[in-house]
Amino acid sequence: MKHNFLFFFVLLSMTISSSQDTALPEDLSGDFIFIQDLSGKPALVTQKATYRFENKWIKRSFTNVLTKKDSAAIYSSYGFKNKTYTPVTFNNQIHFVLNGGGFVLSLSNNELKRIDNSVDQKNQFSGAVFTHNNQPYNYGGYGFWKFKDYITYYDKSTAQWEYLVSKSKKLPLGRWKMLFQIIDNKLFVLGGRASLKESNAMDALLNNYFIYDFQAKTFKNKGKFSPEIPIKSSNNKGFILEGKKAYAQQNELVIIDFLKEEINKISSKELFKNLDNNYLVFESKDTLYYISNYKGKRKLSKLAVSELVSFKSTIYPITLPKKKDKRYLFILIGLLTGFMIWLLYGLFRYKDFLKELILFDESKLYLGNSTIEISLKQHKTITRLAVNGQMTSLELNEIISTKNKFAKSHLTLLRQKFLKELNSVFQKLTKTQTVYINELKDPNDRRFLIYKTTQEVLKKPSFGGFLFKR
Repeated sequence: MKHNFLFFFVLLSMTISSSQDTALPEDLSGDFIFIQDLSGKPALVTQKATYRFENKWIKRSFTNVLTKKDSAAIYSSYGFKNKTYTPVTFNNQIHFVLNGGGFVLSLSNNELKRIDNSVDQKNQFSGAVFTHNNQPYNYGGYGFWKFKDYITYYDKSTAQWEYLVSKSKKLPLGRWKMLFQIIDNKLFVLGGRASLKESNAMDALLNNYFIYDFQAKTFKNKGKFSPEIPIKSSNNKGFILEGKKAYAQQNELVIIDFLKEEINKISSKELFKNLDNNYLVFESKDTLYYISNYKGKRKLSKLAVSELVSFKSTIYPITLPKKKDKRYLFILIGLLTGFMIWLLYGLFRYKDFLKELILFDESKLYLGNSTIEISLKQHKTITRLAVNGQMTSLELNEIISTKNKFAKSHLTLLRQKFLKELNSVFQKLTKTQTVYINELKDPNDRRFLIYKTTQEVLKKPSFGGFLFKR
């Protein structure tokens, strides 16, 4: 019973898996172009008919008789396949643009015919073919031993390809196999391949990213992109998935969000199994359609978009991390260095300043490394002398005798004694016998006495005060 259940489970799984694949038409032979028709349905276009898938393949043979001009394009030696022709839509019709530039085919009213008046240009192989404002364009590509750096457009009035004139003085390096998407009036281009003169590298990967603005008619360089991104070029044109450009390969889907400048890589062994890269992939009504090929048997395969969330996903930023502007850091370091030099220089000057002068504060006198204590009255006297340069006997009387009133003769003795003690303090500090405070007759009124210092005595400044005062 257990073995029967297991067999039923495996059979059911195989049935569900195979239900996602549909065999291609039995009478399909030779080359074909896989497209999404105007209604969003998968379709196969051959040189003689279309096969539209509506739960089954519905064949419609072309009714028009081919002209020699038609046959030259449809039956060219390039073959009739997705690698040869890029399907684009304009004028509400599906058209096919030849890889390399030139031929343009129209698929309409059950007729396949050539509508251009051009030639097989062989000039823009693997260029970026797209439509903008109902106009076909082709950017870049390779031809005649040169990578192209310009844009051409199909002029519907003349049925010929013309150059699109750019106002940019400098154009991005010519390339092919680039990643691209048209969004509003801008063409976003990422990477691609080209030969580099400076390194003699042939078909080298390019690492820049730019935008062409159709309104301004100018290119805008976005700089280099991150080397970590999972895709840098592609041999196919990709497809639009929920408004973003996507590129598929077996077991992997890369979705580029040019507006957010990030790439989402989705990977799984169950993703796009047996994908045939010779054909395009497209999304219609939340389903991805593609051609799979297993052991030479090609099938129409599909995958629900909702299943993508179940697979492993990794986000990569397109742009390089912005380098921090180090100019401000250098300026800050320079300012700090200058400040430190100024501070150290100030410190040395401050020390020299302290060594050369007699300084004082509320309780001490200073000279070099020597200090000596002073009384409050001595401090007041020194302060008065330091500020005014001199003081009168009456001012000195107020300091030494604040409360008691003495006779004039007695005050004279007190002043003499006070000055003797104060001079003694200076002499002990300086280790000399120099008299630092002298008693003199007032030159303006010789009846009175004044007192002056013989050497400048300064109030000891703080280090900060010394720096910013001088």
